[in-house]
Amino acid sequence: MALVQSNWVADRLRSAWPGLSVVPITIVTGGDRSQAANTPLSETGEKGVFAVDIEQALLRGEIDVAVHSAKDLAASLPDGLIIGAVPQRQDPRDALIGCMLDALPSGARVGTGSARRQAVLRHLRPDLDIRDIRGNVDTRLRKHANGDYDAIVLAVAGLARLGLADRITEILDPRVFVPDPSQGALAIQCRADDKSTMMALAALNDAAARAQVEAERSFLAAMGGGCTTPLGALAGHVDGDEMTLTVMTVHDGAPVVRTFAGPADDPVALGTLAAEATGRPTRFPASNRVS
Repeated sequence: MALVQSNWVADRLRSAWPGLSVVPITIVTGGDRSQAANTPLSETGEKGVFAVDIEQALLRGEIDVAVHSAKDLAASLPDGLIIGAVPQRQDPRDALIGCMLDALPSGARVGTGSARRQAVLRHLRPDLDIRDIRGNVDTRLRKHANGDYDAIVLAVAGLARLGLADRITEILDPRVFVPDPSQGALAIQCRADDKSTMMALAALNDAAARAQVEAERSFLAAMGGGCTTPLGALAGHVDGDEMTLTVMTVHDGAPVVRTFAGPADDPVALGTLAAEATGRPTRFPASNRVS
C-alpha cells in the first residue's frame, strides 16, 4: 500500500513539474515491524506508529517528502513538519469482506484491528466473535481466504488503490460506521522551512479534501485520540459557507454519533467545538449545530 501511494504521488509530481527529480525511498516503520511480529495494534502505542520513523528521516533531511495515509498520522505533528498537500480524497467508508453484516451467523469470526470498528460491531452484533487482525491488505485477505475469519473489515480506499474493490461484499453505512478521522485521504508531509518543496506539493493539494482532513484531525487532537481510542469523524462537503462534521464516540459500550455544522472557512474550529460538545452523550443518530 505504501509503495502504491508513494508512486502515485511521485507520478503526479513529475506530471506537475516536468524535469523534477523524484527518487522513491522505502522506510520500514515500527508499525511494519509490529505487524511482522503479529503484535495487536492496541499494544503498539498511540497513533503514529506507522509514521514516526518516516517523520524522523524527514527531519534529518534524508528524504524531502513523506507520503502517509492521513489516518495513520498522530494528531499533533512533530515540530518542523507540516502537511504540504492533501490530494483528492478517495472513498472514506469501511467495507466488509466475506458476507453481509446482517447475514453473518451467530458466532461468526470477524477480523479487524480497529478499536472503532470493533466497538460498533460489538454494539450492533454482540453475538459475533470479533477478533484482532494485523497485516497488510493482502495478508488480511489471505487470512480470510484460509478460513481464519468468516469476514473482515477493511477501508474501501485501500482496496480501491490496490485494484481489489471487487472483493467488497458490503460497504458499511458511514452514518453508523463513522470512519477513522482522515480515512481515505493521503497526507504529504515536508519540512516547514523547505519552501521549494512546499511550492511543488501545492500542485497536488485539493482544497476540499484538505478542509475535511483539518476538521477531522482537529476533532481527533481535541479528544486526545490514538490507536486504542474508538473515535470516528467524517466531514461533509462544503455547502455555501457551512461545513458539517459527523463524529462518533463510545459511551458505556454504545457508539454515539452526532453531526455538527460550522463555518467552512475554519474547519479546525469546527473539529475542536465538536470535541468539546461530545461530553453530552446521546444515542445515535443525533444532530447539533456549532456556531
